[in-house]
Amino acid sequence: MKLSILAAAIGASLVVTSLAASRARADEDSAAYRSNVGLHIGLAPVLLIPTEGGPLGGGLELDARYGIPVGPVIIAPGGRLAGYYDDHHFIGIAMPTARVTFPIGPLAPFLVGGVGPGLVTNPSEGGVALLGGGGLMIHLGDVFAIGAEATYQTITSTGFHELAIGPAILFSF
Repeated sequence: MKLSILAAAIGASLVVTSLAASRARADEDSAAYRSNVGLHIGLAPVLLIPTEGGPLGGGLELDARYGIPVGPVIIAPGGRLAGYYDDHHFIGIAMPTARVTFPIGPLAPFLVGGVGPGLVTNPSEGGVALLGGGGLMIHLGDVFAIGAEATYQTITSTGFHELAIGPAILFSF
């Protein structure tokens, strides 16, 4: 049930964001646009919320991406390395990702997805890690932005199914 609600919310935000982006002309002078083009590397703390009950978890994510302008959107192929701790389990994920950003003025809503190998310990299990979600960044100029990201993550053939929520603070140099 929770997965269906999350999927519906992500789908609705995709439709609304796509409509807004298709009507907006790519403003290459906006901080949101400039801040999403080119190479980006980030390290972020993450709060894990189990989708089937249980204690909260946490971890760190290292992301890298390269933003390429395509009309009014920015498509960014990249990768994610993540390590989490959840109820006596270590979870490791390494995957290629894709991010689509829809810069609209100072706002930069985005969608992100990825597929790659995943590992859960105690007992040791592996499978295909799947990632889907999105977020919003608010650019307060060329140097500073704040925002948040929410993703659903799972590793097939394991019991790992989590909603990950994390803050985002961006300093551009």
